Amino acid sequence: MKKIVSLILSLTLLLSSLAILSSCGAKDAGAEISVYLGERIYDFDPTDYYVDSNAESVLSLLFEPLFSVNSKGKLEYAAAKKYTVDESTRTIVITLRETYWSDGVPVKAEDYIHAWSNILLNPNDANPAAVLLYDIKNAAEIKNGSVASVFDFGAVATGTQEITINYRKGANVDMLLKNLASIATSPIRQDIATDHTSGYWSKLLNSAISNGPFMLGTLDEDENNFTLVRNTGYHQSPTAKDVTKNVTPAKLVSVFTRFGETELTYADIENKAVFYMSDASLAERAAKKGSATVSDDLSTYTYVFNTKNELFKIKEVREALSKVIDRNAIIDAITFGKAATGFLPDSVIDTNTGKKFRTENLISTSADLNAAKALLDGVDLSGVKTEFTLTVNDDEESVAIANLVKAAWESLGHGIKVTVKPVGYIKTTPTEGIQALDSEIQVLVNRASRGDIAFDVIAVDWQMYSTDAFVPLAAFSTEYSGSGVKLPYLDKYYGSFGGYTNAEYDDLIKSAYKESDTAKRSELLHSAEKALVESYAVVPLVYNQNFAFVSRDLSGLTTNGFGDFVFTKVKQKNYRNYLED
Repeated sequence: MKKIVSLILSLTLLLSSLAILSSCGAKDAGAEISVYLGERIYDFDPTDYYVDSNAESVLSLLFEPLFSVNSKGKLEYAAAKKYTVDESTRTIVITLRETYWSDGVPVKAEDYIHAWSNILLNPNDANPAAVLLYDIKNAAEIKNGSVASVFDFGAVATGTQEITINYRKGANVDMLLKNLASIATSPIRQDIATDHTSGYWSKLLNSAISNGPFMLGTLDEDENNFTLVRNTGYHQSPTAKDVTKNVTPAKLVSVFTRFGETELTYADIENKAVFYMSDASLAERAAKKGSATVSDDLSTYTYVFNTKNELFKIKEVREALSKVIDRNAIIDAITFGKAATGFLPDSVIDTNTGKKFRTENLISTSADLNAAKALLDGVDLSGVKTEFTLTVNDDEESVAIANLVKAAWESLGHGIKVTVKPVGYIKTTPTEGIQALDSEIQVLVNRASRGDIAFDVIAVDWQMYSTDAFVPLAAFSTEYSGSGVKLPYLDKYYGSFGGYTNAEYDDLIKSAYKESDTAKRSELLHSAEKALVESYAVVPLVYNQNFAFVSRDLSGLTTNGFGDFVFTKVKQKNYRNYLED
């Protein structure tokens, strides 16, 4: 879920923070815009297994993949400036444009190949985003350990600014290119990410470099704010005279919040304390709903069961817990979002028809208490522990949803008792002398994706990563989940992070992967989503929406095909009035 704010931040404090953070550079460098981009995120690695929409939105400002998808679903160039396809050799040649990392080093083709082959496809690393690359020759085989060497990967740097991709037989080239528009396929520089496995390079200000329109400027835990500063080497030389050509704002100055601490209101937009707010309290949302700019996010707020738990091994229990939830009531409580009618949101597209993937509802958005009770009445729960914990992020929205669901679940009787456990961040020491912060939800998900499931039920923003249904659905299969294998390579797959395995589901995903006929592939994927939903291994609740309150003083704000707000060409009226002298 988008992170929620909760107490009042005084205008005086906000303005003093801006004064401290404002640069002393030339005024004509562009606007320094006061914004609220959401709650603190703890990792600036675009290839990581991120589980909340707020992180994805911020990362989209910092990193750039080869392509982008616009709000109408059309492929556009991003870091790439051209490509050619040779169907006879199943080859794509992509030429990169001139662009630079935020430390002034040129972005090279090898930076993309490193991120893909050594990080996303690392069989020891669990990440469903790896599936984005599975139409590239040997990508799936490298991930699952049947091809051990990354030197067999079908994507290579054939020049400093050129990538050559050999795609597998039966691949959908159009979808492969759109998959390369996901932020998760952004480049990573090997010399910076030398300690990727210890996981701290992307958590620290001095090493979190980026190749997108903005870079991380400051990160102040004491003042609860951070800045995103223009990357002057974005699509041009860092020494170019016109620094505003490709990125209009000089800086985005954002407060971040922790649950129970601060709250911004729409009055702060009207008073010009901030000019953009990507979230608000539940009360403020309801009161100012008509003033918001809204876009559909490519994620579903989802509860995931630990199917290794004795209670949740029982399908009828999982089904009852799903059927008793009133998803319409959840939307009434949070204002923005759509009640989930299946796992895949409306922004996922059927590659056969070009229209939204689902044409029928797989989930009722209303509660059916009688049906849920009947399911439990038919199950022998003697000897099974019916008390369990629901782990959610420590924000107002997540906790509000959890309390609604807790009441619904406990209304079923049978000794069901739910403890809502809000979690925030934890401190880690990845290496001697280095201390970093991590999202506890993120840590739990990462552990679970390697078989160490330390939750009963957990709430995540399930990222679709792609508008192609295969990518998110594959995450629940055994062989194609992107979770890699245990070493040594003995076909011991990790599978999905909730522990769900189903042989029939695996066959559907495997068949869809091998099917080149788009109509037959679509039919297989529709069957797979139906099977997943009817297994009740996951409980989809809300199709997420990104929303923002935007000042009339801002212009040029757009959204992309993932629902993210794009600030690259944003302009602020009378911006010089807000610069520090």
